[in-house]
Amino acid sequence: MNEEQELRDRLRAVDVPASRIEIDALVRAGRRRTFRRRSFQGAGGVALATAVLLAVPSIVTRAGAQPGAAPATGLPAEATASARPTVTADGSRPAGGLTGRCPVVELPVPSGMKDVTAVGVDPAGRYIIGYDVVGQDFRPVLWTDGKPQALPVPGTSVELSAVNADGVVVGVVQDARQEYVFRYRNGVYTRLRTPQGNWHVYPEPAINATGDVVINAEPQGNSGGKDSIALFWKAGSTTAVKLPLPDGANVFGITDDGTIVGTMYRNGIGIAAYAWDRQGNGRKLKAPDGETAAGYAVRGGWATGGLWPSHSAARWNLRTGEVTQLAADGPGEAVNAAGWVVVNGSVLRDGDAAELEVPDGQTSLARAVSDTGMVVGQARAGGRTGENLGPRAWRC
Repeated sequence: MNEEQELRDRLRAVDVPASRIEIDALVRAGRRRTFRRRSFQGAGGVALATAVLLAVPSIVTRAGAQPGAAPATGLPAEATASARPTVTADGSRPAGGLTGRCPVVELPVPSGMKDVTAVGVDPAGRYIIGYDVVGQDFRPVLWTDGKPQALPVPGTSVELSAVNADGVVVGVVQDARQEYVFRYRNGVYTRLRTPQGNWHVYPEPAINATGDVVINAEPQGNSGGKDSIALFWKAGSTTAVKLPLPDGANVFGITDDGTIVGTMYRNGIGIAAYAWDRQGNGRKLKAPDGETAAGYAVRGGWATGGLWPSHSAARWNLRTGEVTQLAADGPGEAVNAAGWVVVNGSVLRDGDAAELEVPDGQTSLARAVSDTGMVVGQARAGGRTGENLGPRAWRC
């Protein structure tokens, strides 16, 4: 049994939400980077130790253009001639829009790179981020209008996590001595400073259209989010501000208007999904009867995450407070401004999985979706654990 399937089976056995770090490990399973992770408890209070798993970046899409704007596709013209945004703010498709089939384009890769995956896309669909895997380390890649560029590597490993419509990329640099959050723009890395002391940042930074950045940090030597804080860097600033959130709050996404979505944890266990403003005023996001929710991503008026014990995905309309339990195995990992949700390699729109076309004998794995309907990810030979055939993009 591969490690991803093993972890999925173990998570199904518990009745409470896993931490975001555990979910990242699930999404990232099959790659080689290690993360400290929370332990979590199953029914009856039995602790399940899950100290370290092999992992790769998860996907978070945030901030940018609204559905219905003319798309900057980032793809060859033949792939986009008939593909235009066909979604509205409520997630529906207008009459005459595209069908459920999404044509695929193979993304070119920089010379010498052999194990490349696309992991994120800006809301307007122009910029795509990804990585090549070399041993246990990541080598960052940025596509602009479909043209790939291998970015500089200022440390042992560079993990890109998100990009906004202005092409500002955020991520984490790691080497044997340090790790730090960065912004990258126009060929320049800018280190974002944490408060005084030694901090471990996790799971990855999120950025909005303005360029504001959020992430969590825990003191070096701690694990599972013990004594963690939520950090905010205003656009253009390199000095972190500690957000005035309750103890146990972890943040995972920020909208253009500054709404922050995340999860409240108690003793390492997720107890509720939340939305906060920058002043720390929060509201608990609804969960269906008998379920406990965790919030993992946000875009525009929509948020997504997971529900336990059903181990299904949730989508919240932040304007109305309505929660929708999605028929999907696993939590929502990313969402666009139309409410399309990425879950376990699939994209759900109008409650149905979009058909991400690949040739016979290949399997598609979605990682992120733009507001313009561009889906990015990878193709694999055979099933989900087969050979990586490289980065792909789909127009939906």
